[in-house]
Amino acid sequence: MSLVAEIVDRLSGVSALREKVAQQDKVLEGMQRILLEQQRELAELKGTLRALVTMQQALPKK
Repeated sequence: MSLVAEIVDRLSGVSALREKVAQQDKVLEGMQRILLEQQRELAELKGTLRALVTMQQALPKK
């Protein structure tokens, strides 16, 4: 294999790796968005639960 062909092969390999890294970066960003949304939903649920517990404690005991 000629030196030029070897260099082109290596450069195309680097290019393919860059594309894969860019794709993985996009996937990671999507996962981070999902995680943040789940954390927000969990915080909202905790607040609702606390409010319900407070309301239940305020009810007269039987």
